[in-house]
Amino acid sequence: MKKQTGTNTTPVIDPELIAKKWPTGKQPKMADIARIAGVDVSTVSRALAGNPRVAKKTRELIDQIVRDTGYVVNEAGRNLRDGRAYQVLVIVQDIAAPFYSDVVQGIVALFAEHDINILLGITLGRAKREDDLAKQLLSGGVDGIISLTGNAPQTISNMRDFNRKIVAISRPIPHENVACVTINNYAAAREVMEYLYSMGHRHIVHIGGPNHSETYRLRSAAYVDFMRDHCLDEQINVCSTNSFSDDIESGTAIMRSFLDDGIRPTAVFCATDERAVGAMAAARQANLDIPKDVSFFGFDDLQLAGLMFPALSTVSVPRFEMGHRGAEELYKQIYKDGIPSAKIMLKHQLVIRDSVAEISCSD
Repeated sequence: MKKQTGTNTTPVIDPELIAKKWPTGKQPKMADIARIAGVDVSTVSRALAGNPRVAKKTRELIDQIVRDTGYVVNEAGRNLRDGRAYQVLVIVQDIAAPFYSDVVQGIVALFAEHDINILLGITLGRAKREDDLAKQLLSGGVDGIISLTGNAPQTISNMRDFNRKIVAISRPIPHENVACVTINNYAAAREVMEYLYSMGHRHIVHIGGPNHSETYRLRSAAYVDFMRDHCLDEQINVCSTNSFSDDIESGTAIMRSFLDDGIRPTAVFCATDERAVGAMAAARQANLDIPKDVSFFGFDDLQLAGLMFPALSTVSVPRFEMGHRGAEELYKQIYKDGIPSAKIMLKHQLVIRDSVAEISCSD
């Protein structure tokens, strides 16, 4: 172990301010240096390692804080870290959901190639839980975050270089320059509507996903826009929930409410396969034949979609590839000092099965 010394002798920050933030007689940790400097731990680590991508002023600030606090660099620890003892946090709402588990498999596959450890944080839709998990980025517990929730945790959203520490998958984060790996949800939903229309359907209802998610808002917007573009305004009927999960029960409840209200669509476009499965169950309970009486179209192409009877038509989303590309993006940003990408769009595909019937229409 050796004491870190800097070459700059002109104070960048008032030494008395450092003294107030760090009392003498205690051995600081790297996280303490980061807190005093107002940067994240990985920036301190790169500065101490002499990484030229750290701004000169930031490097000088960190050097001064290191000198004034008596911080001691643990060379063995640094070497272990440079020997790829890295950790990344994956924040997901519900790992039991098939969509998320497939994405996580893609993440694991990429990071396993580089001996990077993964911590899995499950939020169950709780914002405070997500915020608490994200604090690990500030404390140095993890080097970066992959978020599958579409949220920017308040704890770290104002952090310097925030966009270089986090990548979103499937659901974009409303924060400038944060990379996101997703598909064109609007275009995909529009293609579903065009297909249903080509099959003669005009009375189409939409069972949406959680209202807080941009992903589901885009799918719903495509439905509404298509109906208006084809002068079907009076047939527009969208029902969504605030549930954080893409659950079967919500699909069942929404379809029942449609039928109870006397709404008898010829086709139902669901924002997820799971909600489509639930809606199909409600239709069967009402003694409706699928697809003769009512057709269904899902989204995601989960395994259960092909196991349904009749097999569910849906949109294929490359979930494993999403996870793999998202992990690749974060690896590039953190460990290779790459420039964050904006939005990485992967290809989707309509999967036509047996749940949609062709009907005659009057127009």
